[in-house]
Amino acid sequence: MKDYYTHLYLSPHFDDAALSCGGQIFRHTAGDDSVLVVTVATAEPPPGPHSETVASLHRRWADSLGGETPASIVAERQAEDVAAFAVLGADVLHLPFLDCIYRCDEDGAPLYPGPTDMFGATNPTDAADEALIAALAGLPRAGRVYLPLGVGGHVDHALTRRAGERAFAEVTYYEDYPYTMKPGALDVVLPPAGRGNWQAETVWLTETALAAKTESVSAYRSQLSSFFAGPDDLAAKLREEGRRVLADAQAAGEAAPAWAIGGERLWRRRASFTLHSFEQ
Repeated sequence: MKDYYTHLYLSPHFDDAALSCGGQIFRHTAGDDSVLVVTVATAEPPPGPHSETVASLHRRWADSLGGETPASIVAERQAEDVAAFAVLGADVLHLPFLDCIYRCDEDGAPLYPGPTDMFGATNPTDAADEALIAALAGLPRAGRVYLPLGVGGHVDHALTRRAGERAFAEVTYYEDYPYTMKPGALDVVLPPAGRGNWQAETVWLTETALAAKTESVSAYRSQLSSFFAGPDDLAAKLREEGRRVLADAQAAGEAAPAWAIGGERLWRRRASFTLHSFEQ
């Protein structure tokens, strides 16, 4: 790991940065910029007992990976993450934080016991923020830092965003795919009426960049069944998302280069504006 990176991406989970930013990461490294992806929720799960939500996820991941224990499954998912960003030419750092599905209160009760609990308001007894802020303070220096915008309202995405905003003086936000596929999801966290306080930036994608992104996401064998029907569906949906961003940019008056076949969208706040939170 270097002392300085041109670009630093905070990824709440193993696949988030690749799904949302894989094309731009490839373009950065292809242009000889250095990239570090910091994946937050990578810690080995506690011994249990686990909620039925956790047990169900472990069964699905085990079917994809062949792991026999929660610890071995997480180790294989860590390896997937490294393989995915090797495709894109980026370095990876895993932080030892628990996924929200494993976080419990003082009595051992899950803070987020069911699938719907993972989306929306953060449990008031969840103490992960301060520890994550401290961990981020020890990261290598970076020219530009990227955080999840929080589309979809996942509590780990919200945690990563909050901590990143407090740890870094200036940040850029990326749209959280695949949650952007849901109509109106972006509007919840970034209301259209307030977008005059934001500056959108489209990173145009080439066929080569999209192909690299698709190959990178394909490395997450454990996660593919969560969002895609198979490899062909993965490729089609990533292309569809790129086209959506391209069309939105053109509708907003941006002139796409002739070679662009899609895009990934970033956002930056203008001065004296506070990010709208889906928890408010």
